[in-house]
Amino acid sequence: MGFFDKIKDAFNRIKEENKYLARTTARMNSNNLYGWVNYKTGKMDPNDDFRAGSYVNVEDGKGLIYNTGDEDYLFEPGDITSFDLLGDGHPLPGGKDAAGNQTKILTLRFSVAFKDGKKTTMDINCKKLDTFKAIFKL
Repeated sequence: MGFFDKIKDAFNRIKEENKYLARTTARMNSNNLYGWVNYKTGKMDPNDDFRAGSYVNVEDGKGLIYNTGDEDYLFEPGDITSFDLLGDGHPLPGGKDAAGNQTKILTLRFSVAFKDGKKTTMDINCKKLDTFKAIFKL
């Protein structure tokens, strides 16, 4: 593979990884954002069912796991087979306060399994946790 082929291949990978960027940004900025999926720092595990740092929304009574480079994963009430508390999660950015300081939204981390066999962790916004549990019958 020549030099220009390598550059073209790199641009194609970047394009593919970011093809959902605008949609992801709009979803993150909506009131439908409930938290992080598979939030971790350090080396990513290629065996994970969901990309590290994905997001979870609830839209029209259905759950949605998404990021900038993968197809959406939809789940409905009854699709979650286990939802176990692990502890504190990574906070969500909460905008700025009156003084211009960045605020944080507290989350709790849960180990989640779906009926199709996929597993992950979710850091759910504490203020939206009761609604999340009610929607998905947890």
